[in-house]
Amino acid sequence: MKIERAGEKLVLSSLVDAQQMTAQLDLPGFIQSSKIAECSDQLWGKGKQLMIKHGDSTTTLTLYDGNPFAHLETRVSNHGEEMLNLKKLIIAKMDFDFDVKESQLNTLGTGGLRTASSPKGSYAYSVLADPESRNGVICSWLTQLRGVGLMLPTFKEGKHQLETQLDFGLMRVQPDQTRETDILLIGFFDDARLGLEQYADDIAKVYDINLPPKPNVYCTWYHRKQTGSGASTESMIAGNAVFAQKYLKPFGLDVLQIDDNWQAPENNPGKQNKGPIKTFISTTKHFPSGMAKTADAIEKEGFVPGIWFMPFAGDLNNPTFDPAIFAIDKATGGPFEDNRWSGTTIDASSPLGEAFLRKRFKRIYDWGYRYIKVDGLHIGSPSHNLYVNRSYDGKVFGNAEIHDKSMTFVEAYRKGLDIMREEFPDTTILGCAATQNMVSFAPVFGLVDAMRVGPDNGGASKGDWKQTIAGADYAGNLWFLNNRVWYNDPDPIYVRKSNPLHKARWMASWVAVSGALNTTSVQYSLLSPERFDIIKRTLPAHNLDVRPIDILENSKPQIWKVENDRMVVIALFNWEEEKETAINYPLERMGLDPNKGYEAFDFWANRYLGTVKGKLNTTLKGAHCQVLALRKTKDHPQLLSTSRHITQGLIDVVSEEWNPRKKELRGTSNVVANDPYELRIVCPDGFQAMELKTSDKTAILSAVEQADELARATLTPSITGSINWILKFQ
Repeated sequence: MKIERAGEKLVLSSLVDAQQMTAQLDLPGFIQSSKIAECSDQLWGKGKQLMIKHGDSTTTLTLYDGNPFAHLETRVSNHGEEMLNLKKLIIAKMDFDFDVKESQLNTLGTGGLRTASSPKGSYAYSVLADPESRNGVICSWLTQLRGVGLMLPTFKEGKHQLETQLDFGLMRVQPDQTRETDILLIGFFDDARLGLEQYADDIAKVYDINLPPKPNVYCTWYHRKQTGSGASTESMIAGNAVFAQKYLKPFGLDVLQIDDNWQAPENNPGKQNKGPIKTFISTTKHFPSGMAKTADAIEKEGFVPGIWFMPFAGDLNNPTFDPAIFAIDKATGGPFEDNRWSGTTIDASSPLGEAFLRKRFKRIYDWGYRYIKVDGLHIGSPSHNLYVNRSYDGKVFGNAEIHDKSMTFVEAYRKGLDIMREEFPDTTILGCAATQNMVSFAPVFGLVDAMRVGPDNGGASKGDWKQTIAGADYAGNLWFLNNRVWYNDPDPIYVRKSNPLHKARWMASWVAVSGALNTTSVQYSLLSPERFDIIKRTLPAHNLDVRPIDILENSKPQIWKVENDRMVVIALFNWEEEKETAINYPLERMGLDPNKGYEAFDFWANRYLGTVKGKLNTTLKGAHCQVLALRKTKDHPQLLSTSRHITQGLIDVVSEEWNPRKKELRGTSNVVANDPYELRIVCPDGFQAMELKTSDKTAILSAVEQADELARATLTPSITGSINWILKFQ
């Protein structure tokens, strides 16, 4: 990348795949001076820095050795005699030139994929890319420690333009004071998808993110009609724990989480603000023994106890809350309250607010909960509930005031999250939900382990198609954050009878292949064996890198790819409920060798599809999907698919080796006791599968069957864990 000054503008340029791409930056205010210097950073290493003084600000533009992004950071100075009050700050305006027609370009942000001529405001990141070549420029906020990073794209006079902005709520700059803002990244990439993945890696680096093991979760919320309470009941949770311990824990389920309605009102004034009760002290009649007792019952069965609550929410009508702990509504002079259901903002910048929060958090931690689902996060900064929201439309913060006037709203917000982290050591934290107000999105990076990135999807339990696909839609264009910055939570999958089988498989397949957080919400014993088996085939969630192949081409990507050093899994999704979708896509654009053949097996059809070459051609019925296991064609037998998981060997097969002298295919697999484990082996001409042997001496072995090129051999293990197997050929 090259950086040059051209009068009052800065020009960033790069030659990508013989395509010249430039971004012309216009900084606010007249440029007074600029200079270039060598620099060094403890985290990013050595580089070169261009320092520009403009208006009342100083902006540094830094290129670090080995990093594809230019780092841009603005510091604001107050040279006057009065306080400088900033609600928002424009950082830079940009014009782009790709040497291609604007009609060929698409833009991608938190609101999804759009054409360059009809962009939407976005949070945290914005991509402008040529979907054919995948060349693109990425502008993204590396940090949001002081403000909410906004991307405001427009299309004027045939050109796509972008304004980058920070919303602080309020940032005060004292006379003769200089304040830092946040770091903006600008980078050119030959594949914008890889650029977004690099962006996520850099976020993890700057926040020093080390994620805990990915949880696999049962949540009580979405079977309220089965239990009479969104939190279920003390007895039903205990029963579900016993059942799940026997039938799902061996597959990977490891968290049982209680949702809203466990909490009773304290000092009930007869009136409360909208939404959930926000005291979180005592329990309703559904939990007569208290929440610690239920945590013990969950832990007894080997699960992590989880619980829902609203960490920063209060109720101005309830005397449990001292009004002094709340942020102030500047319009009324009273406590700041959301006008929907999120409640009043407990102000973490206030000593009284901090003390209240610590007491609340310690109480729940001491009950024994080590997985928390924290809802209404946005109210931790004075902000209104904008649900459902993912595109910027001019609103973030409310008209409010916090106790510590030296802090921005984001700084106070992050202080509250820091307090929660301190009081919940060794606890997995799921944020809920980004879509209520996107202040719950990037400003919480590094302080939560997972995030509900989409809206509630309970209607999918009855087959509602919009809610069936909602989680995959909202999480799809945030795939790059998953496993790097946090775990994307698309909300539960629904396999009960009220959701048609093909739609249940669609949801299960997307979660299993994408590696998103796996959540189910049902009294498991009520499911039929066929429906219960779908849940087993999704567990556990994997941690491999996944990519939506056509994310720059389709607003709802149809092709998802995940692989390891042994196999490739391609999942195909029809997003139309009634219409067929034809997919005809070159293997090369999937990152596969166009000169090789690939053996294919369809998981749900339980069928060998033969050899795929050049292109992948298929037609999907409405609301249907395919999950294909692919192996490069070889001249000897190889394991193509297994029955253990929807990903067909990706997570269960530890190793595989062909012995040509003995004509034996050997492998090691992780299996579950009493769960039939079918090996599906593709056999070139001249190979006949004969006998299966295993290190599990008491396993039940089926006869080996072979039809044409596919052999099937099933073993039912007597143990849960790793076993060796050998298939002999003649």
